[in-house]
Amino acid sequence: MGSPSGTMGRMGLGGMGISKFLRQLLEELKPLPDRFGGTMRMVLACLLVWIVVLTFRNPMGDLGVFMVFIFLQRNKLMTRFVAVLVIVALIVASLWIFGIAYLSWNLSWLRILLWGGMFWINYYLMSSLPKLSVVFMLPISFASIFCFSFDQDPNPNTLISQLGWVWCAIGLTILGSFLVEYFFGAPSALDLLRAEVRRTLDHTETHCLERTEGRLSPLTLGVNVGVAQDQAKMLQKFGGLTPLQRENCTRIISAVGAIDRLAFEGDLSVPPSASERADWLLVASHLDRLRKRLLLGGGEWDCSRGAGSIKTPKLAEAMQELEDAEACIDISVEGMHVPTKKISEEPAVAAKKDFTDAEFATRATAATMACYMFASMTDWSGIHTCMITCAVSAMNNVDSQVFKQRLRIIGASIGGLMGFLAMFVIPHMDNLMGVLLIMALGTGISAWVCMGRVKYSYIGVQMGLAFVMLVAQDPHATTEFTVIRDRLVGILVGLFAMRYAFIWWTPKYIRGVDSISAPRLSPI
Repeated sequence: MGSPSGTMGRMGLGGMGISKFLRQLLEELKPLPDRFGGTMRMVLACLLVWIVVLTFRNPMGDLGVFMVFIFLQRNKLMTRFVAVLVIVALIVASLWIFGIAYLSWNLSWLRILLWGGMFWINYYLMSSLPKLSVVFMLPISFASIFCFSFDQDPNPNTLISQLGWVWCAIGLTILGSFLVEYFFGAPSALDLLRAEVRRTLDHTETHCLERTEGRLSPLTLGVNVGVAQDQAKMLQKFGGLTPLQRENCTRIISAVGAIDRLAFEGDLSVPPSASERADWLLVASHLDRLRKRLLLGGGEWDCSRGAGSIKTPKLAEAMQELEDAEACIDISVEGMHVPTKKISEEPAVAAKKDFTDAEFATRATAATMACYMFASMTDWSGIHTCMITCAVSAMNNVDSQVFKQRLRIIGASIGGLMGFLAMFVIPHMDNLMGVLLIMALGTGISAWVCMGRVKYSYIGVQMGLAFVMLVAQDPHATTEFTVIRDRLVGILVGLFAMRYAFIWWTPKYIRGVDSISAPRLSPI
């Protein structure tokens, strides 16, 4: 899973050339391990959940359908981890909602103060505990919906009924996601790591052979070693790999990535000399033997080293690093290898924050409450997505926050367009099968983008959320265009409020300076 990085100037088209943008676009569209399988599982889970929702007429049915895009991850391990986080977040949200309802049911001024306090506390915890941000983000999102219910219908029975339907929708989504993974073979995290390592070695070997023959094109996409490295790091955190196993895997993949980058250096239109061809051929044969040893268990390992016979200095240095990493391989545990000597772990670097935790919470709370007051004063509860937009895009690094907001508006616009087109077709369907086909097509396109590169997969999540919220707004297929208007207006109002709170009003961050460690995008 690659890391989003770079400053605001490089995140848009204004900071990159057309050729670089096209290369990134091709990178997003090219096949990935289990991309088709992941897309199929998401579509089947969405259809399964929606059929149950239509059968029992759950008024929160759209929540259950689009939560599939959050639950179903690239492997079983992450799916279960996200499910646990969401359950914990829903428990916290329920306690907040019941507590505020009990203390301030008929006191509007106290209810507003308590909502503001709840938002501030959760935003503060999101900033101080970024790895658990989902646990504090979801209570804000759920409360954003229920706070309007308090204003419109202050009835305890209504509140309990709505929370019960929310729990039913979340439980149904978890059950449907697990069933689809069980019956359609979701890969494990270790399987995905092996597939990515195999893919990296195969592509690098191919690039070396093409460089040998003088037909390597500069438009060819290089390997992305960050995917395998992050997968190995995640496996270590969950006990799937020891620190030494992960370190050895990272060293090998990094060295292979350095070789792949060297293959694209220089003028590729000039045929290589005889010595260069011999060097690249030697590297390609070495990578072939390494792949067989790591993944296929092929034969005895040739301990002789070839880096000393390579005449190209940079290539010889990269090969030397690869051979040093291979020298640590001793025994195998389920396909991954344990180094014989201990290698110290790199210290974790804290993500750069542009604001203190308290100031970040104050700014985010001000933006969220401004959206709440605007929707309440205009009696336009349909734009409650403005408060959800504040919650999901709140990050204590302004560059990353702006990048995530751009992905949200792009994904929501594309998903809204798909839903807009679907509403022209749905009234002409005379049976459930036709509506399910429309749902499958919309969620399939969204899921394909969602299962792509992590840096831009958030677009697919937003596409799926927007499409489902439009088509499955009620426990039946929606045909009202006002839903599209309300959702997009809500997103725009939320983006405007966050932009004003963090950028236009006394900005404190420095443009053009890279963060020490690029923050991750949240899965929602």
